[in-house]
Amino acid sequence: QNIRTAAPLRPPPRPAHTLAMESKFKPKDLAEFRKVFKSFDADSSGTIDRKEMSSALTKLKMYDYLGKLDEVMREVDLNHDGQISWDEFLTVMFGCKFGNRKSNFNKVYEKQKQTVVKVGKGATVHSFAVEEMLAFSEHINHCLKDDKDLAKWGLIPIPTDEKAMGLCTNVRDGLLLAKFINVAVPDTIDERALNRPKGKKTLSLFQVNENMNLVINSAKGIGIKVVNIGAGELIDGTAHPHLVLGLVWQLVKLQLLNSINLKSHPELVRLLEEGEDLEDLLRLPPEQLLLRWFNYHLKNAGSERRVHNFSGDVKDSECYTVLLHQIAPGRCDNKALGISDNKKRAAMVLNNAKKTRRGSIHHSPRHLQGQPAPQPGVHGGHLQPVPWTGPYGGGGA
Repeated sequence: QNIRTAAPLRPPPRPAHTLAMESKFKPKDLAEFRKVFKSFDADSSGTIDRKEMSSALTKLKMYDYLGKLDEVMREVDLNHDGQISWDEFLTVMFGCKFGNRKSNFNKVYEKQKQTVVKVGKGATVHSFAVEEMLAFSEHINHCLKDDKDLAKWGLIPIPTDEKAMGLCTNVRDGLLLAKFINVAVPDTIDERALNRPKGKKTLSLFQVNENMNLVINSAKGIGIKVVNIGAGELIDGTAHPHLVLGLVWQLVKLQLLNSINLKSHPELVRLLEEGEDLEDLLRLPPEQLLLRWFNYHLKNAGSERRVHNFSGDVKDSECYTVLLHQIAPGRCDNKALGISDNKKRAAMVLNNAKKTRRGSIHHSPRHLQGQPAPQPGVHGGHLQPVPWTGPYGGGGA
């Protein structure tokens, strides 16, 4: 018998007018347009609808009034069907690039482009989200807000302007990183060994390099991965933001997880499972203890969900909703469970987390994608919004 095999599936050809419009741009410009278009298109439908544009304007703090949304949609939605297609997007961008730079949408585009910045040389390009930079800056500001030395040297508070890249600038002499390492693991660095500015005199390059080498070696000594990170990269942090964020993320994670132990929270003994003794629990790494604590509360709340990681298992924010309602029922509701939109649900979770008033809560939209945390030499990543209110919430079971 002759067996006929099916022809391999191929993507449908793009319309001629789309190809014609794309041909008007350089590949570099086209790649940028495509990236920004996808950042607007939250549901990956291939079009930008009114709801998505409204969400983007709100996030960019450009949604001053309803008419603003109407103006932008009217300018880009050329056939007035309520959807901005790729063709329409390119048509308007062509006009913005080669003529109408004062258009409403061009201002929105330029600001949206800043939410994802690319850095790199040659064929190597590293991406990072500006929101991640702001989240780390806010966290460090919270942890070091009482440090008078850093305040005197102008390193705290770190500017949180979206365009300033304050974190990458303020790590340039090693002092901020050294102080934060001692927050993560107390007494790691003897601060008397640090070179400090005297009066208005800035540190020499030699002194800065000494500080940086002390920071890098100390970070390595407490288990931080410093692959591809040298003094030069940290001194010129604005050119290597992905490396700065990779290092800072690991320190933040270490700082948060170091507080999860039986000495600080003896009530964690309740997490012992059948057949286990205290030594078994003591051998668990902090992250596994946190996962077990998380699942303990999910079980007590009657949820069938369980989390095995802080990426894919929590990206829909449902488990966070159940957790916060369980540990602080008087302050945190579970209304987010009735919301189908993941971004709206995540926003509600973060609002609930703030109600616990236990330190700072930070996030990035990338947690919705379940991506792994950034590591040195690896682009992308995110900071998970893991609220910590004590092992049993509010100081009790």
